[in-house]
Amino acid sequence: MEQELEVFQQVYELVVNFMVTYSFQIAGAMIILVAGFVVGSWVARVLLRLQEKRNVDVTLRQFIASTSRLVVIAMFVIIALSKLGISITPLIAAIGGLAVGASFAIQGPVSNYGAGLVIILTRMYQVGDTISVRGCSGQVTHIDLASTHLKAEDGED
Repeated sequence: MEQELEVFQQVYELVVNFMVTYSFQIAGAMIILVAGFVVGSWVARVLLRLQEKRNVDVTLRQFIASTSRLVVIAMFVIIALSKLGISITPLIAAIGGLAVGASFAIQGPVSNYGAGLVIILTRMYQVGDTISVRGCSGQVTHIDLASTHLKAEDGED
């Protein structure tokens, strides 16, 4: 029984020391993460409104807004990691190495996303246009990076 109490006392002291030492860093990192999500959402909303005023294509403005939101959140995550004392230089190098390896592994889907990006940026067709692809024709209802959605004359998607 005494041995169990000693173990419990050691664990208690370890937890208290950890909280005293790192509580402000953890709280600061959490505040930075929350701020990142708030700022990212705000930036996306502002960009959407600005592009709406300038009559930018719906698909393109959604793509730009969501990409900018992700970039802002990623920057805040990096800042939060550095606040916790995690060295981000090796992390960024590891992400770069993983990206090179993953790019070889997923060439097919990545090329499809590249084609979707080309469609969005060159504006070959827009939402509301009628197109024909591989014998299927219909009106474009939605365009994103991975796919273009058509609604046929008979109502089939």
